[in-house]
Amino acid sequence: MFWSRIGFTCALVLACAVHGSVAQQAAPAPSGDAAQEVLATVNGVDITKLHFDMLLQQYRPESRQWAESNKGQVLRQLVLQEVLSQEGKRIKLDRDPKVQAQLAVQTNSTLARSVVRKYVDEKSDVTDAKLQGHYDANKQQYAVGEQVSASHILVQTKDEAENVLKELKDGKPFAEIAKARSIGPSAPNGGDLGTFGSGRMVPAFEKAAFALKVGEISEPVQTQFGYHVITVTDRQEARTRPFEEVKDEIRESLVSAYIEGLVDALRKKATVEVKNPAYKFE
Repeated sequence: MFWSRIGFTCALVLACAVHGSVAQQAAPAPSGDAAQEVLATVNGVDITKLHFDMLLQQYRPESRQWAESNKGQVLRQLVLQEVLSQEGKRIKLDRDPKVQAQLAVQTNSTLARSVVRKYVDEKSDVTDAKLQGHYDANKQQYAVGEQVSASHILVQTKDEAENVLKELKDGKPFAEIAKARSIGPSAPNGGDLGTFGSGRMVPAFEKAAFALKVGEISEPVQTQFGYHVITVTDRQEARTRPFEEVKDEIRESLVSAYIEGLVDALRKKATVEVKNPAYKFE
């Protein structure tokens, strides 16, 4: 799970891989004798358990369970790839400049991701103690203000809003009226706006919503969008998110910072010359 979250950062920093390819590497491949088990040969070329596991990791998480239960289909894919690869070499496609460039990009991408993974695993030293220390030193970042969950019915005039209130007092369900009469984008969802905190809504709407108790219905509230009839369905008091809730977020942030520093340091040590001014970068 962690590498699936950090994958996007790696792709951004390295500019060498699509997000999915890192996200799909959910677990390390086996090593040793088990990895070298030969599962098939194609014209004398071995396809090993390591090749199998590397391909398996490229499946999306939702497809990986199927793949693990259909090993023959996955091996068939490897065999067909090897057959086609051998044919490509036979007709000398591996000497085609475009193919060579594509292979070079793929090789560099794989090596770059592997370097990042190795350095993060062995040198980043992002321990639980460091995560806890970061949390303790930055606890204010994890403070969450009061939030409410609300629904509304938006109409164009105050008279329409008054009619909505009358229907509600007569017992007609709020969501039913919202679906039938609200002109807001939340109408198909029965007026449900989800959960929000301070600063998310226009001031008049926010003031009215936060003044309501759970289950209460507001008087018509005018904004630049029209007239709202609001109800609050839930309320969450202000709190500080506990360490266990934000632990993975902190880990991702610290590892992202480590990766950026790593790549920046390696780039500064390298001699880079951009030959075409149109491709210049900072």
